[in-house]
Amino acid sequence: MVNSKRILLSLALVLAASLLAVDAQSTITPQLVDCEATGPTRQLYRYLRDKVWGQQVLSGCQARWDYNTTDADGIRQRAGRYPAINIFDFQHFRQPGLNYMGPTAKEWNDAGGIVGFIWHWSVPVSADLSAKEGFAFYTATGAEGRRSFTQFSPRRALQPGTAEQRILHENLDTIVRYLLHYQQQGIPILWRPFHEAAGNTNRGGKAWFWWGSDGAEAFKQLYLYAQRYLMEHCVHNLIYIWTSELDDDDWYPGDEYVDIVARDQYHVASDHGSFKAQFDLLRSKYPSKMLALAECDCVPGAAAMEADDARWLFVAPWTTPYVFSRQNNDAFWKQFLSEQLILTRDEVYRAGTYTLTVNRADGIFRKGEHAVVSCHAADVPLDSLFVRVYHNNNLVREFGLLPATCDFTVLDQPLDSTCAVSIELRERLGKPTAIGYVVAPEGFRAGYDEPSDLIQYWDKQKRQLKALPMEVKTTALAVPQQYQGRYTCEDLEINCLGPAPVRAYMAKPVGAKKKSLPIIILCRAAGVAGDWCRCQVGECVRNAAMGGGALSLDINAHGMLNGQPTEYYHMLENGMLRNYFDHNAADRETYYFRGMYLRLLRAIEYMTRQPEWDGRRIIVIGESQGGGQALAAAGLDNRVSAVCVHVPAMQDLGGARAGRRSGWPQPIEGHQGVDARMLDATLPYFDGALLIRHSRAEIFCEMGLIDTTCPPSGIWASLNGAPGKKTIRCAPFRTHAWPQGELYNYWRQHYLQPRMDFISNYLK
Repeated sequence: MVNSKRILLSLALVLAASLLAVDAQSTITPQLVDCEATGPTRQLYRYLRDKVWGQQVLSGCQARWDYNTTDADGIRQRAGRYPAINIFDFQHFRQPGLNYMGPTAKEWNDAGGIVGFIWHWSVPVSADLSAKEGFAFYTATGAEGRRSFTQFSPRRALQPGTAEQRILHENLDTIVRYLLHYQQQGIPILWRPFHEAAGNTNRGGKAWFWWGSDGAEAFKQLYLYAQRYLMEHCVHNLIYIWTSELDDDDWYPGDEYVDIVARDQYHVASDHGSFKAQFDLLRSKYPSKMLALAECDCVPGAAAMEADDARWLFVAPWTTPYVFSRQNNDAFWKQFLSEQLILTRDEVYRAGTYTLTVNRADGIFRKGEHAVVSCHAADVPLDSLFVRVYHNNNLVREFGLLPATCDFTVLDQPLDSTCAVSIELRERLGKPTAIGYVVAPEGFRAGYDEPSDLIQYWDKQKRQLKALPMEVKTTALAVPQQYQGRYTCEDLEINCLGPAPVRAYMAKPVGAKKKSLPIIILCRAAGVAGDWCRCQVGECVRNAAMGGGALSLDINAHGMLNGQPTEYYHMLENGMLRNYFDHNAADRETYYFRGMYLRLLRAIEYMTRQPEWDGRRIIVIGESQGGGQALAAAGLDNRVSAVCVHVPAMQDLGGARAGRRSGWPQPIEGHQGVDARMLDATLPYFDGALLIRHSRAEIFCEMGLIDTTCPPSGIWASLNGAPGKKTIRCAPFRTHAWPQGELYNYWRQHYLQPRMDFISNYLK
């Protein structure tokens, strides 16, 4: 889905951002402090270092003191998006009924979010370290006389045989159990233990929390002790974050024990400023570490962070009363999460980049020939990759692999039977990358047998159509300025059998001689309200200007009015044309596609009555549903001399009867509650794979070999029955949609341009 804030930057900005990113990444420690970190953990760190740091800022928030997404849900309600990071708290790890092994963290992770944990580590309050007086994490200074506090000593906790060490181990064992549970689920964690340890110690005060109460050296020993304890107990899914008080260099455990340096910032007058002074100070002190604003009251604004070059790795306001406040109000959250700089949960993409190729560019193999699917990864994968293999859209095999290099073989196999194969490769949470190929495609046959009365049925429809006197209404339309004086265009309405008339735009050159022009008919793709579903004056006139000039018709599939406000089309889409492709699929006299095909036949009849038609050439073009109409037109009217289609729909409607996916709209699969015999008595009469057998047209066809909407098996089944000359171009990398990104330029050169050349040459 296109995100409105992801607007393309100018080339200058892109280059500038790239240079800044390279500079920022080059100084950051490339490896985690845990040399045995799990693949997902290393992958998350690589994502933070290479894709976020210095370039963008991850949005975040806290849980409300324990294990929940309360504030994240609130942000979603206010701003329409989730923050990227949710930071849970082990504060209530003793609380009965609070299930830290529940699904909350996994659900957040699986939705694309990043999981963080802090630990307000409460220990016994009583001097004898019993539970009788409860638990706290504050020192007397931190409690400020308003809360319970503890005198628990971190120095004694490091001494073997003490009650403090027993409690330390018991508590750590509980947390180990939770962390291992998350590790087994493949969840990496931003782990921020012992935060704000120094407190006010270096400013003439004292520590706020017990883990800092014995000073810097005791704290560092405690930090390292707990870190070793977790690693020795096989916890390897943590990215270690140390929190700085700015003046506490002597409390820093050391570069080899810290992955990220964080800052907690409160009570500084700020109107969504960047906290640049703190950022720059930390950057000078810890140049090899990424910097995060792990807690704050007022969230820094995106514009300020960009202007000040203070792009924190992530920003996460503290929970109530700060997360939703006068400063962080609903309007702020909505604006903040819409900014280009700020990443939300739906924009986090930790997975690597993988490019699949197959050892034949056209993806067409003979029986017994080895098809080799190879992959190039932008980086060596850090976690297992998962592969799914489909034969004729049926899953036949799943397996995993963990390559040691960036280039590796995914699959190498020969097949001895006709088959359309697609291979999906993905990471645990990544989007699948796919490629396809076909083996002996000449062997595909339509799932339905041709009804013995197919031609008689359509001859009857055409006789009824011809018996209806043609009534035509036209309205002149303005043409684009560059065509004025040379081409005309009109809005056309022709009466027809069925529920709607033909409605289209027709354009032609001014002053064309009789019998001098071919006909070009554009059929529209599926849908109702989209721009691609509606006739366009500019496109109609451009088609009229192709080749040496043509009689151009742009016909909408539904007989709906042209040139109406958008609301009109949305009304139809949500009303009488809602799921139109399903209407009356079990009745050949009222099936929706009957009316669509009759309108097309009526339009052809009108166009052939134009005095400028050369009497020889009619080319019908279309994509998806438009391609299906084009092939149907060729099968139903032998005056159609050429068709140019890509990813055509309505082919092999009976594919499911042959054990494969049917062509769009998959009427068998979509009508499970309808009597199969009634469907089978209707669908063959509208199946392009059967109609095209009665065509004499030359065909140019492009198909996508990983298209699940209009599967290549069904398109091949259709083309194999077509008697005319055929040019078939298979795109192993193409889904139903146009390719995007780097593939687009390749596709445009090798597939789109030949298609346009075919049309242009045919019209000359």
